Amino acid sequence: MQKDQTEILVVDDETPVRLSLAAYLEDEGFIVRTAESAEQALESAGSQPAHLAVVDLRLPGMDGAALILELAKRHPGMKFLIHTGSTKFSLSEELKAAGLDDSLVFFKPVLDMGDMASKILHLLEG
Repeated sequence: MQKDQTEILVVDDETPVRLSLAAYLEDEGFIVRTAESAEQALESAGSQPAHLAVVDLRLPGMDGAALILELAKRHPGMKFLIHTGSTKFSLSEELKAAGLDDSLVFFKPVLDMGDMASKILHLLEG
């Protein structure tokens, strides 16, 4: 799948983080949509799901883990990366069952965004 045909949904309630990540991914050639809450992300993915979502865990309302599980249920082919500031985070069994592993968790601040872009490409090719 080519970058310019790949839609990524960035979900983060912190506006500077969300916009910065979206801008970086757009510069890398991806089509990017953003959401500031899980509820907004579900609405965005409802009519046309993204190929991949980059999800913050601490969101107002529904948290990021619950969002990933719901999106995975509604859109089985969707891929996910976690982007979190919680350094003590570990994957639950439910998230592992949804296809996530430790290599798909990025801790804020991500010092080398190229690693994240490479991981996205790898996920979408596989």
